[in-house]
Amino acid sequence: MRKVLSVLFLIIILLMFTSCKKTTDEEILNNIKKNIDGFDNYESISTVVVKSNKGVTSYKFKEVFIKPDKIKLEIIEPKESLGCIIIYDGDKIFLKHPNISQTISMENIKSLDKSFFIGNFYENLSYCEDPQISIEEEYIIFTMDLQNQSDYRYSQKVWLNKKDFVPYKLNILDRNGEVNTEIFYENFKYNLTLDEDF
Repeated sequence: MRKVLSVLFLIIILLMFTSCKKTTDEEILNNIKKNIDGFDNYESISTVVVKSNKGVTSYKFKEVFIKPDKIKLEIIEPKESLGCIIIYDGDKIFLKHPNISQTISMENIKSLDKSFFIGNFYENLSYCEDPQISIEEEYIIFTMDLQNQSDYRYSQKVWLNKKDFVPYKLNILDRNGEVNTEIFYENFKYNLTLDEDF
């Protein structure tokens, strides 16, 4: 009889733990979705590390995002591209290069891979019903499939700070779950007063 009671007690504890975790995940997701709805823009210094069969390449740029889909990148590194500015404005791309003192524009851009931008993660998260959520000491980690998947860009894994939902890192994973791109965020700020022209 004691064994039956012990097993029953253990099952009840496991059920309570499982239901508490699901509620916690739902609460986390709801809080983050409220945060997503509450911001209009962000600015960050982003370091992108791309791994390929040719080696590892690193880029650093200032990233500005304005809802719903405006992105401005100002390249900091590599040094030969310093000051180069790329602006995406819905369906147009502008490239300003200081060395040639010219602006190049391309219109009717229908498919731009935005999986490298945390703003795209926020957009996907607002539509995703069941992302995988785990928690480490300082971070909430989300793993979710990308909308336009390929063998090399299959899913995203994002680390957000638990206190203020500021991103720490975004990984792009291939179909086999291997990381091929890592993006690290510094000086990330939400809702700035932007005086720059887009």
